[in-house]
Amino acid sequence: MADKILMNKNTLAALKNELKGYRTALPVFEMKEQQLKEVIQTIEAVVERLQKAIETTNTDVKQWAAVMTEPTIDLGQLVAVKELKTKTREIAGVIIEKFVSIDFDEGDIDYFETPLWVDAALGSIKDQTTNQEMLKLELKNLESVREELAEARRMKNALKEVFIPETQNNIRKIEIYLGDVERLAIGCAKLVKKKKQVKSEVV
Repeated sequence: MADKILMNKNTLAALKNELKGYRTALPVFEMKEQQLKEVIQTIEAVVERLQKAIETTNTDVKQWAAVMTEPTIDLGQLVAVKELKTKTREIAGVIIEKFVSIDFDEGDIDYFETPLWVDAALGSIKDQTTNQEMLKLELKNLESVREELAEARRMKNALKEVFIPETQNNIRKIEIYLGDVERLAIGCAKLVKKKKQVKSEVV
């Protein structure tokens, strides 16, 4: 808001209208802040669950990781991500991406020539890859929601600590000024009237 304001009724009316808009907007941003906090808590819980699942799979894989290093088996050639399907939705003004499904390309496996552990290994790789892709999405969502929360807080604080107090203060200044002007005008009018009365009495 500009430092200098016009001390008149038009400015007063405009400022009162602005103040009304600020007071209407404040609870909206307060509510949005609360909604975004809840969304963040939900996403953080999902992230924690996925991270634990990934760690559990890593621990399980270590039990038979040694046999997976056989030079005759290349698991990277047997399974790969074909398509990751997601959908977007809006939550409290933020567009987030949600996991729908994941499809894999699988190589041909000759189970007569392939060790028995390969089938279990491929299942673990699919589970791990799925969780990792879901984790990437949720971490991206978490970043977006946190950015929106920071912006909502900035707006809330600006309204509460800057725009509303400054507008109220300017309104008060103009009202005081206009009140002084009005009292001065009334005083001048009375003085003129009194002078006219004195003059008429003299005549």
